[in-house]
Amino acid sequence: MKNILLFSLFLLFVATGCTTEPQAINYGKDVCEHCKMVIADEKYGAEMITKKGKVFKFDSAECLMDFISEDKQQAQATDAQLLVINFAKPATLIDARTAFYLKDKEYQSPMGGNIAPFETAMLADNNQVSPDAKVMTFDEVVKDRK
Repeated sequence: MKNILLFSLFLLFVATGCTTEPQAINYGKDVCEHCKMVIADEKYGAEMITKKGKVFKFDSAECLMDFISEDKQQAQATDAQLLVINFAKPATLIDARTAFYLKDKEYQSPMGGNIAPFETAMLADNNQVSPDAKVMTFDEVVKDRK
């Protein structure tokens, strides 16, 4: 009976320890993995979830992109789930690779990149304020940050 209980506890630990689900960002408490600032603004934020289930949290899409551009993180990021906060629905995570990014000086993101992620290109386009604003894909923003 003791062995069955120990085995059951082990299975429960393994099952919960390897989850690849996003975690809620605890605004005002969680710290950005890249810049080490406290994540404070619900309109911004990001997560990288490795295939082993480790969750890295970021205060902005820019920090996520800079983090995965570092040599030591590139291999890990290839198979990782990348998520960003949907600017139109604060505290809601969307797929970073399929999101559309509005680069507009009117959007003061935490790291000064002026990038606001949206779920659709139409939403990003409809939220432009500055005449020189532009809508970009994930790959375009990553390339632009280098």
